[in-house]
Amino acid sequence: MTLKQFQVRSLFVLSLIAVVSFASGVPALVGPTTIAPLIDEVKHSVVNIAAKHPIDPDAERSFNPFYGQSPRQRERTAIGSGVIIDANNGYIVTNEHVIRGSEDIVVTLDDGRSVNATVIGDDHSSDVAVLQITADNLKALPLSDSDEVRVGDFVVAIGNPYRLQQTVTSGIVSGLGRKGLGIEEVENFIQTDAAINQGNSGGPLITFTGKLIGINTAILGRSGIGFAIPSNMVADVVDELIEFGGITRGFLGIQMNTMDSLDLEKYAEMYEIEDVSGAVIGDVIEDTAASRAGLQKYDIITSFNGEKVVNWLELTYQIKLAKVGEEVPIEILRDGEVVKTHVVLQPHRTFRGDRVDIALRGSQVRQINPQDPYFDELAGSGVVVQNIEPDSPAENLDLKVGDVILDVKRPINDETKQKFIEIFREGEVLTITPPP
Repeated sequence: MTLKQFQVRSLFVLSLIAVVSFASGVPALVGPTTIAPLIDEVKHSVVNIAAKHPIDPDAERSFNPFYGQSPRQRERTAIGSGVIIDANNGYIVTNEHVIRGSEDIVVTLDDGRSVNATVIGDDHSSDVAVLQITADNLKALPLSDSDEVRVGDFVVAIGNPYRLQQTVTSGIVSGLGRKGLGIEEVENFIQTDAAINQGNSGGPLITFTGKLIGINTAILGRSGIGFAIPSNMVADVVDELIEFGGITRGFLGIQMNTMDSLDLEKYAEMYEIEDVSGAVIGDVIEDTAASRAGLQKYDIITSFNGEKVVNWLELTYQIKLAKVGEEVPIEILRDGEVVKTHVVLQPHRTFRGDRVDIALRGSQVRQINPQDPYFDELAGSGVVVQNIEPDSPAENLDLKVGDVILDVKRPINDETKQKFIEIFREGEVLTITPPP
């Protein structure tokens, strides 16, 4: 391949060079042959993130004659990327999995400065987190409208793969609305063939016009197919994380059944139905949206909020996107008959970010509502603990399901600055002090 032929191929891929004339069968090329000016404009908003994780004190200790300790004893650091979206407040967006479980987060800017970051809030379901840093002369790259993105648009991914800071790769948007991949609980990915490697997580996906349209999140196996969270989804999550430190999502109140496609085929044959797909209810939790709507065990949810339900994974995604407190239409199959009803989802928030308190991580809560017997007594304030993850800080705090978290406070005259958590339990207001 000649140099000019190589240039022609590069032109076609990047769509930046204009073919203006032909001479002797060889294209003459004019116009820009680089996207360096674009990178120079946006790279200052891209940061490197190093999230340090504590040493496991229970790890088996073994002596290494060269290093003195086993690798498991050493501090583990997760490396990722992020993008500054608000220079005035120092807000940075990244992936939740980059900073999950970390105790110390260091952000390195494009100019080499390293600063400590605070977790404002994070959401496990969408894999979005917001950090905050204090530094001068920051440059932001605001989130753009991802609904304008089309398959075939040229894009650039910037990040820090394998600790190689400010690495740039390019490609196209290969697909939109990718769901059901099992990567996250809430999925609506932009698919791209721009190379995304370990360490790119949390970095920006940018159009050739300099618009931030996604946050790079994952690759599918070793295929090289990359996925990014659309900027519009990120924006919705970011606003709530900044305000509350956690995300309020809908809670239906059912447990899924493991009935597979073969069981559904038998169901279809038994009731002489042409085709059956959906999510089978394994059980209904009392005093929830599902029980109040009259849903029953073995009902098959075939449609939720106007969208067809293919399986339980799709239903989970649709529940998490539905608006809390609004009537959501739902269709079910019960004994072979179609039943139409509606549900009003309860608010359900998982507190994980330091904005709430590290001690509450792992506690899944919902907003107190007028149906709760203590609503009037507490003047409608507080959140009710619905679930506690095993081995989480919340479990170690001795929180109990049914507790109402009223406030997280710090005594004014306490020299240790030790926070305490105020809860309502069995008619009494109690104070719990997290371990130091």
